[in-house]
Amino acid sequence: MIRGLLETGPGLLVQGITSTQGRLETRWMLDSGVHVAAGVTPGKGGSEVHGVPVFDTVAQAVAVTGARVAMSYAPPQAAADAVVEAAQAGIELVVVSSEKIPQHHWLRVLEVARRGHCRVIGPNSQGIVVPGVGRIGCPGGDEPWQRFTPGPVGIVSRSGGMASELGMFVRTWGWGTSVQVSLGGVPMVGTPLTEGVELVAQDPLTRAVLVFGEPSGRQELDLAAAVAEGRIDLPVVAMVVGRAGDCLSDSLPFGHALRGAGGATVQEKIAALRDAGVRVARSTHEVRAYLQEVLPAEALRAPASLTDRRTSP
Repeated sequence: MIRGLLETGPGLLVQGITSTQGRLETRWMLDSGVHVAAGVTPGKGGSEVHGVPVFDTVAQAVAVTGARVAMSYAPPQAAADAVVEAAQAGIELVVVSSEKIPQHHWLRVLEVARRGHCRVIGPNSQGIVVPGVGRIGCPGGDEPWQRFTPGPVGIVSRSGGMASELGMFVRTWGWGTSVQVSLGGVPMVGTPLTEGVELVAQDPLTRAVLVFGEPSGRQELDLAAAVAEGRIDLPVVAMVVGRAGDCLSDSLPFGHALRGAGGATVQEKIAALRDAGVRVARSTHEVRAYLQEVLPAEALRAPASLTDRRTSP
């Protein structure tokens, strides 16, 4: 789905394109090879950002360009309404950068998006990378060639920073990434872990999926159940961090994670994943060893130099 939307779709739409973050990351997305067809900022219609035409509404932008993907930089107080506007205009995939969106409002927004068949990634998402095709958002910052090259490993992460770090490790180990998705580090995301893995597994280049899990919630337990039921038939390698948080009170935040009532401990998540047949690594050294087990030897290349810019998205 994601690769097709970026390779053959009519282009990407950027909500909040005239903001500081919107301007910066639009430049990065253009440099990655993605066709940014339009921007949207109410009251700024008729202007341009890096040569990209700006419209007042998503509906206007879609009518002119046919865009089917949106990257949203709307601020927290407007982010939920921006998703609704995108879904109602026919956008199929929207990635949301903002965090601290009121949760009760956000839950209603996700229901509207589902009814409109609009997939939401985020909030608090760094974005998506399809190496060799381009990126949505800011993964890799202004030096994406250090982290991404095309290959057989799909990466799905609840942490934006660790998604990019794992991409760099996979690259330097001699493989590459098919699709990398930063799901967002908040408890209630538009696309939870299991759906993210299923989405990445659909990519024709994916031969194994690397998952990065965190404390809080039950997403890793849901993933374990999906693997056990056979809904995911590709090999899955996982890291679940935050074991130290298991000794803390359920109500005490651990970084941005909060286990809360009904949440699972990290040890419970690790046990469930292992019982389902997922290879669970305690370190990046084990991640590499498990990937060597599940990927054919011919998938390996010579380790890439971090200064080689020829494989930037």
